[in-house]
Amino acid sequence: MKLHRLTTPNVRALCAAARHARRILCERIAEAAVAPDDSLATAFPALVAAVEAGFRREELLMEMLGIDGLHQQRQDNALILSALHHAMPAVERGDLVLGRQVVAALRDLLDLHRLSADLMLAVADTPQPPPARKPWYRAARRALAS
Repeated sequence: MKLHRLTTPNVRALCAAARHARRILCERIAEAAVAPDDSLATAFPALVAAVEAGFRREELLMEMLGIDGLHQQRQDNALILSALHHAMPAVERGDLVLGRQVVAALRDLLDLHRLSADLMLAVADTPQPPPARKPWYRAARRALAS
């Protein structure tokens, strides 16, 4: 899939989309945390897939916004996904204690993750001041005008 960087992104809309996607993912994890034992094992692979999809959307939005922390974010996401994939077979076999621990840890990690992502999005959403003019700029303009 070829990605196209936006030339004039609607930064507020992209930031809102990223926050919305993260909120939906956190809600899904919260639902898994209170799910009955009989459905946790069967729902766990779908939860992992939802986390993967959420991370992909978030990374795409960060790329479109040109956020500097994208590389670090991808590393963090890869680490979380690796842990989820390592735990998934045991949870599917019925290790519900591990499943509950993973869901609780995931919820806590994404809370921290969300704070750092919100900070990056806030920085991206902050209007940048115009570049400062060089001290010689006015003199050069006067010289050209005369």
